[in-house]
Amino acid sequence: MLSGVERRTRIKEQLLAAQKPISANYFAGQFKVSRQTIVGDIALLRASGEGITAAFNGYLYRNEQAIFTGKIVCKHTPAETENELRLIVANGGQVLDVTVAHELYGELTGQLNLTNNQEITRFIHNYQNKQAHLLSELTAGIHLHTISCADATQFALIKEKLQAAGILYSAD
Repeated sequence: MLSGVERRTRIKEQLLAAQKPISANYFAGQFKVSRQTIVGDIALLRASGEGITAAFNGYLYRNEQAIFTGKIVCKHTPAETENELRLIVANGGQVLDVTVAHELYGELTGQLNLTNNQEITRFIHNYQNKQAHLLSELTAGIHLHTISCADATQFALIKEKLQAAGILYSAD
C-alpha cells in the first residue's frame, strides 16, 4: 500500500499527463482507497499550490495554452444551454465555470472546464439524466461564464456569436 505522499505524487503525475479529466472514483479504485481519501488528496495538492481544477467529470490541470481569460454575461432558457456551450467551444473558447448572483448566498460558482464537444455532450447528458438543475435556473437564466481563449480578438468573436444567437445578456 502506498503512503499518502506517494499516492499524491502519482495522482499529480497522472493529472499532468491526462488529456481529459480523471474522476476521484477512478483514482480510488486504482489506489484501493475511498473516494473521500482521494478528495482529501486533491485538496492537499491544491492547497500546496498545484493548478488542479474540479470539473463535473473529474479533476484536471488547468490548460495553460489559452492565454486570454474573460467573463461574459448570458441569459437563456435551460433548453438553450447546449447551444450556448457549443458556440463558445466552436469559436475557440473553453468554458471554465458558471457563476450566478444568489440573493441569499451571494456568488455561487460551478466549475465546468468544458473544452470540446464530447465534454459538452457528457455534461448535457448528465444534466438531463440526473434531472439536475442549472445554476442559471436560480436567477431567471442570467449567469456569467469565465471563458479562456487565445486572445482578445477570439474573445470578441465568441461574444459576437453569442450576441447573434440572442444569448449574450444586455440590460437594454
